[in-house]
Amino acid sequence: MALSERVYRELLNGIVSGRFRLGEVLKEDALAELFNVSRTPIREALARLERDGLVIKSGKSYVIVPLSRDDVLQLYEVRKPLELLSAELAARRISDELVAELRDAVARMRDEASKPDPDPVLLAELNGKIHNIIARASGNKYLVEYLSEIRLKLMVVRVTLFTTYGRRVEEAVEHAAIADAVIQRKPELARERMEEHMDHVIDYVKSKVLPLLFP
Repeated sequence: MALSERVYRELLNGIVSGRFRLGEVLKEDALAELFNVSRTPIREALARLERDGLVIKSGKSYVIVPLSRDDVLQLYEVRKPLELLSAELAARRISDELVAELRDAVARMRDEASKPDPDPVLLAELNGKIHNIIARASGNKYLVEYLSEIRLKLMVVRVTLFTTYGRRVEEAVEHAAIADAVIQRKPELARERMEEHMDHVIDYVKSKVLPLLFP
C-alpha cells in the first residue's frame, strides 16, 4: 500500500473514530511527525480528503469540516422534505438517459456494499450520486443545488455511517427500492420509499453516528 494511501486511511479512521475532532486544524508538519513520514504523502492524503469533502483548506493548513450535533440534525431536518419532493418529481419527469445512470449507480453501490471490506468513501460517493441523479431527474435546478450543498456538508456523517456496519446493506437495498419506484414512474411510491429511507437514516445517525462523532 502506498504511503499516501496508508496516511489517508489512518486520517479517515481518525476522523470517524473521534481521534481527530470536527473543526480541528490539521497541519502537515505535525501529521508527518505523528505518522513518521515525509510531508509529501501527508499533502497527498489531505488533498484527497479535501476532494472527499471531509476537510477544507485554511491557509497552509486544513480543517476538518466543522459541524456540531445540532448542525447535523438541522441539516437532516431541511434535507428530508427536499429529498421527498425530489423523488416524487423524478418519478414524473425522469429521462431515459438518467434511468440508465441511476441503474448503473445502484448496481455499483450494491456490488460495493456486498464486499467483505467495502470502501466507505466510495459507498458515500455512490450514495450521493444516486441522490444527485434523482434530484437532476426532478427537473428542478434549485433542488439539485440545495441538496448538493446539504449533502456536501454532511459528507463526514455519511462516511461515518458507511464505516460502521449497521447500514451498509440496508442502504443499498433502500436506494434500489427508491430507484425502482422512480424508474417505474410511480411518484407516490417513490416519495413513500424515500421517506422510509430518510427516517431510517436519521434514526441511525441519532443512535449510532452522532455518539461516534460527538462522544
